[in-house]
Amino acid sequence: MKQIIFTKSAFQTILVIAGTIILSLLGLSAGTRYDNKYITKAALTQDNLCIIPEKGYCSLVDGWELYPDLLLFPDDFSSGTQSYYNTWAGEYPNLSLFHEDKNPYGISTWRMHLSGNGNVLLYLQEPLCAARVYVNGLCLGETGVISSDNHSLRVTYAPLIKDKAYSFFLDGEAELIIQTANYSHYYGGIWYAPVIGDADSVSHLIASRMLIYGLLFFSSLTLAIFCIVLWERKEDGSRAVTFYFGMLSLTFAVRICYPFLRLFGVPLVRTLYAIEDAAAVSGIYFSMQIALLLFLPDGFTRLKKLLHILSLGLCGIVIIVPLFVFPAVPSLVIWYGPFISWYKILMAFLLISLTVYGSFMGLLHIKTILAAATTNGICLLYSVLTIGYYEPFAGAYPEEYGTFCMVIAFAVLMVRRSREMSEENRKLNLHLKDEVEEKTEHLHRLLSERGQLIAELGHDMKSPLTSLSNMAQIIRLNDIMLDENTRRRMMHIEEQCNLLSERLKSIQEIAAQTSSPATMEPLLLNTFLSDFYHNCRPIIELYGPNFLENITSRPCHIMANREQLFRALENLLYNAADFTPPDGKITLSLTSDGAFAYIAVADTGCGIPEKDLPNIFHRSYTTRSDKGGQGLGLAITRAIVLEHAGQIEAVSREGAGTTFTISLPLLTENFS
Repeated sequence: MKQIIFTKSAFQTILVIAGTIILSLLGLSAGTRYDNKYITKAALTQDNLCIIPEKGYCSLVDGWELYPDLLLFPDDFSSGTQSYYNTWAGEYPNLSLFHEDKNPYGISTWRMHLSGNGNVLLYLQEPLCAARVYVNGLCLGETGVISSDNHSLRVTYAPLIKDKAYSFFLDGEAELIIQTANYSHYYGGIWYAPVIGDADSVSHLIASRMLIYGLLFFSSLTLAIFCIVLWERKEDGSRAVTFYFGMLSLTFAVRICYPFLRLFGVPLVRTLYAIEDAAAVSGIYFSMQIALLLFLPDGFTRLKKLLHILSLGLCGIVIIVPLFVFPAVPSLVIWYGPFISWYKILMAFLLISLTVYGSFMGLLHIKTILAAATTNGICLLYSVLTIGYYEPFAGAYPEEYGTFCMVIAFAVLMVRRSREMSEENRKLNLHLKDEVEEKTEHLHRLLSERGQLIAELGHDMKSPLTSLSNMAQIIRLNDIMLDENTRRRMMHIEEQCNLLSERLKSIQEIAAQTSSPATMEPLLLNTFLSDFYHNCRPIIELYGPNFLENITSRPCHIMANREQLFRALENLLYNAADFTPPDGKITLSLTSDGAFAYIAVADTGCGIPEKDLPNIFHRSYTTRSDKGGQGLGLAITRAIVLEHAGQIEAVSREGAGTTFTISLPLLTENFS
């Protein structure tokens, strides 16, 4: 069975890799054909004139004259013939081939002859690293500061990386001269082919380029911000994966934002390119860490440690070397670019290997990452192999598309994992809900059975207890051969029987209170309290105190259980009657503040000592043990009030009476 699963996974892996390679090559081929400066380039005449179309645009690739280590002005060409190299844009990444010590830095002049008619716009993309442009002897502008004395070889240089567009009129033939200087970057001169054409076409091209890079930048930045928020809230094992994915998106956003920086101009050339290279290498590092966490969660400790050290080491190299090593040892520049390129290819190969391993292990959603990793590897290899042969007009470079595919693939993986976790949590919550309902029903059934059992037990005990009490009373009253000692014992038996009877009554009340939840219904409290007052008034006045009412006319609607609320008020009322002298009074009142109804039972009795107030609602706590009280009445009252989502409070002053106040929430509906 395992062999069958392994064979199936291997077949699927091969199918995904083959399909991804085919689709990637088709996409790259389409980009190379339809969005490539080296394809859509200006045509050359036999006299080495670049023909500029009246409509549309083209790139100035062929027909350049390169004058290394010379900063030539238009007048220098009219005075005599200078030696030059016939070249094309991108053939020489720097000037190292013209120097015996392989120093890549220096000044140079690039010259070309144009032919066309009408107004044209020249888009000079990222001249490295300072440039000045002349057309027919007229200076159109410059980026940075560049000047030189060709005799003393003294150069004044201040780099500024900025894309610029120059507008001029072509009337037949024209001479284009671009002076460049580079002492900052490992690429220099006219590395990126300029674009020329009518103003509308070139402007639309620039806008399309900004739109594409804006899409890549803002989508990656949004994912990074989302992951930062998600990472702060996670406390499980996926916290590390979320962090690495957020950093992958962030580093790609930092790397891909360079067209916007070029648009406004960035003077910190060394720092800028060091940050770009560091962001690219860091993106590879974070991709590798995600793959290791997902596809090699256990084992392979040495491999993980080696890749960790290697990746972090490269991150340090791409920052330290351009900023501190190149100014001291410029000849190392010629090895730097290829070194970085082949390192990226190596990491792409390792990333593909990890995803292939995960695919063979049958991990979920691995095919998406496998496809993205394969695409990234193909794009990296394609970028290295097409240096000087492929440069997009408006789109991004293959390497950038490859990294973006990784970002999107990991985003898809995160979404799928989140959906699976959400679905699992939903199922768990549903199962938990069912289990809670089942347990609640079981508990309710147990409580009902317990209450019924206690009630039946109390009823069964009440009959023999009553018989025993009556028999003792008959013997005592009939004076059947009783001496004084026996009579006292019979009276004691009666008292204990009465005490047991009271306790059985309390047990039955508690059982009735806890056996099942009360059924609530809408209740007009004004009418309920008025009926309660008229029902209880004759009984209370038999005790002696006057029983008064003060019920507001404002309607007070609540959700309540009539029987339980009646029992709670009855407990308060009879408590007040027990502690109020015959010449005192008891007042039942109802007030409202719009949100709560307040029921108060106030008496003018002896009051409650201050030390006893905090304990009066506790079960088995009483202040009248001489009267046989068990401290259950107020405890039951409080339980009933709490079940009605209310509160009960007591205010008392010893010798001046007590007031119990019940607050109950009013219904928000408008009852008529």
